[in-house]
Amino acid sequence: MGEGIRIKSKITGFTLVELLVVLAIVGILCGLMFKGYFYVLDKQAHKQAYVELRVLKVSIENYRRSYNGYPICPQNVCTPGECLFLSLAGFHNEKGTLEMPPYPATISTELFGYDLESYDTTQIPDIEHNEGKSLMLWLSQILGKDVAFKDPWGNDYVYEYPLKEGGRGFRLFSMGPDGRTGEDEWIEDDLE
Repeated sequence: MGEGIRIKSKITGFTLVELLVVLAIVGILCGLMFKGYFYVLDKQAHKQAYVELRVLKVSIENYRRSYNGYPICPQNVCTPGECLFLSLAGFHNEKGTLEMPPYPATISTELFGYDLESYDTTQIPDIEHNEGKSLMLWLSQILGKDVAFKDPWGNDYVYEYPLKEGGRGFRLFSMGPDGRTGEDEWIEDDLE
């Protein structure tokens, strides 16, 4: 009887275990990549906050030298953040009252994404109306943002003058990414 020809075929492919191992390795690499990416973003936000605090500090000191005092709102019409913005943008005078037309700004607000040259002084509302709130509303509409300096996490920079515990100078800081108070969470520049 004749011998037939035997053909041996071998089908190759991935086993389920090999496929799971490859997927696990890809998953681990993706996880490391995302963790590194968010680490870099976090460090970048901290550096940006530090630079912005330095710029604000220099601007506050320029304001103090120009007007013999730190930005203040004696009638407490505006928040400390609004007071700081309005003072450095030229809308507060040395007595802490609204100034129209505004003084020259003591800060370059392009760093914070504001364009203070974009308004027409003839369109400024009456500052006596609604205790100055109409000016705040008008400014926020013109600027397209709140009338305050924001940190990289979207919170207002905290400006304190006069200091609650007394003493001279001012306090300026960011509460960090979580936005909660607590000395260990502040990003504060060495102000003295």
